[in-house]
Amino acid sequence: MKSSSAKVPLRWSLLTNHGHVLAYVAGHSDARLRDIAESIGITERTVAQIVNDLEEAGHLTKTRDGRRNRYEIDGGLTIQAPRLSTMPIAQLLGLLLAALEKQPFA
Repeated sequence: MKSSSAKVPLRWSLLTNHGHVLAYVAGHSDARLRDIAESIGITERTVAQIVNDLEEAGHLTKTRDGRRNRYEIDGGLTIQAPRLSTMPIAQLLGLLLAALEKQPFA
């Protein structure tokens, strides 16, 4: 039996899974859900739900291209955070993608 007083490292991320998916799609507009899931470390089902959430919120548009989906991000929308409410999503994604070029997804 495990002791309840044992210290367990907390796992957290600066970005939510929604942010990770949006950043990945920004750099890979024709990515498969499986590719996104493997890169981020979440399930395909979760990615599908997140893509639907982002589409419903107007952050991305999903269109069918043959057997694949293609994603387009509306970079003109602003970030939904009080201190960043004037920053377009495209600007933040640009910063993330530039950083990821130095440190790509695993």
